[in-house]
Amino acid sequence: MSCFCSLQLSDLLNALPPIPLLSLPFVPLSLTAAVSAAVTPPALSASFAATATMNAALLANLSLMASLSASLKAAMGVNLALPLSLAATANLQATLAAQIGSLNANGALFNLRGPDLAALLRALAGLMPVVGLVMSVRTAFGIDLRAAGAIVALQARLNASASLAASASASVSVSALASLMAAMGFACNAQGAAALSLSAQALSRLSFSLPAITVNFNALSLLAALMALLAAIKAALGVDLRAPHAALHLQLALNALPLAALARLQLGAQAVASASASASASAAATAALDLSAVASAQLSAAARLSVFLQLLAQANFLLMPAGSCGRPCPLGWVAAA
Repeated sequence: MSCFCSLQLSDLLNALPPIPLLSLPFVPLSLTAAVSAAVTPPALSASFAATATMNAALLANLSLMASLSASLKAAMGVNLALPLSLAATANLQATLAAQIGSLNANGALFNLRGPDLAALLRALAGLMPVVGLVMSVRTAFGIDLRAAGAIVALQARLNASASLAASASASVSVSALASLMAAMGFACNAQGAAALSLSAQALSRLSFSLPAITVNFNALSLLAALMALLAAIKAALGVDLRAPHAALHLQLALNALPLAALARLQLGAQAVASASASASASAAATAALDLSAVASAQLSAAARLSVFLQLLAQANFLLMPAGSCGRPCPLGWVAAA
């Protein structure tokens, strides 16, 4: 069994250096929009509005389930799309209950470090457009903006994306509901809807069977957001902000990005008319599914659990074998008994 370790958390917060005011490059909004259109099909945004109007509760529960599914799989290797045996469910409940217990034992530390976390996030918030653009270009086109020839390659891909938009959008059949279902591994058909309903009910039972997370939730959310941002900065720019001289390395990485050249890229218009028609057809198809059990599932307790699991997925070093750090914690007491 592993414990959410106060020693590791304290060391992490003490190791993060203050981030000075950085010279941040300008990120063209038009480029961000064009790349986003390539990452997210035009049909998605149109059908999202339709399905959100149709059933806000269903969409909210699906979004929460998708977030929890991703973080649970990343943190503990559990796939919500697959039914769990009674033994596996009991083991998951016991593990989560113990980790939540050790988290709650660190409540005072969260209260003390909340302002520090908020200050760090404020200092790093300006990096989000840059990090988002670098990651989006890599996801959409497989191009690393730090590599030689990236601008030429990106211009070619943007040209191809614009010329293919009309024909490609006709074949796109993605709605918000279908996209969320697919992200969790459920097919957008009657069988997938039935399996998703069972998963929602099981998730509701699991979340309500666990101890309540009582630490300062704002500070917990800030820490989860900070760890996600640190991971994104490392993935996008190759800079570990927990390493020595991190601020200098971060500025050098930003200076190396060809953002001035990015601002001069020629962006083609995206055809969306046929995509809207495709979105309407897709929304109609998903509306025919029986997802009433998902819409009515009581998942309020799962929201905090999702944030906690997101933190563990991004910072699994915060978990240590019970009692191994020498600090008192609920699991340490159990191990010593």
